[in-house]
Amino acid sequence: MTDELNIHVEPWESDSDTCVLRLNRVVATSPEYFSTAEEAADSPLGKKLVAIQGLEAVLMQDKVITLLKPVDGSDWQPMVDQATAVVEQHFADLDKVIAERSRDMNEEEKALFIEIQNLLNSDLNPMVAAHGGFIEVVDVKDQDLFIHMGGGCQGCGMAAVTLRQGVETLIRQKVPSIQNIHDATDHKAGENPYYAS
Repeated sequence: MTDELNIHVEPWESDSDTCVLRLNRVVATSPEYFSTAEEAADSPLGKKLVAIQGLEAVLMQDKVITLLKPVDGSDWQPMVDQATAVVEQHFADLDKVIAERSRDMNEEEKALFIEIQNLLNSDLNPMVAAHGGFIEVVDVKDQDLFIHMGGGCQGCGMAAVTLRQGVETLIRQKVPSIQNIHDATDHKAGENPYYAS
């Protein structure tokens, strides 16, 4: 069971160029600094935070997110409200995926899970990130792979093409032991649900 998310925003001075959000959940195991979407391509949370209008950069380390803006930049409050909403949504999505992964994987399945997620992060996620999406491994059962397409990929009319030409091709080339690849995404629940009837 995961802890309920708590976000504490430290008070900021009106002329401060930094604002600190302290969480009770880990956002980064090592320091991560992003000032552009390209730098944050491998971090779904970082990518959404640097996209907030008026922010100059984001630093994430352990359970702390530091937002940076020009001293003479926009007012902090709208940016803090947006950042808080982004963090809450990020962890809500993560908790949903974890809840759906209800069984324990054996060592071989865990190894495949990590290998394939790393492969997606390095080879595919930077491309689908340009469209506001991300692809993640939900489960590995025997030689079957279950993936989830989130963000802009969820409900997208091109999701099937991305799955077939991108994900399947890449995984079959690099991890030939995988037999079947299943899309575990609820595409009807996306922001633009292509599959909704």
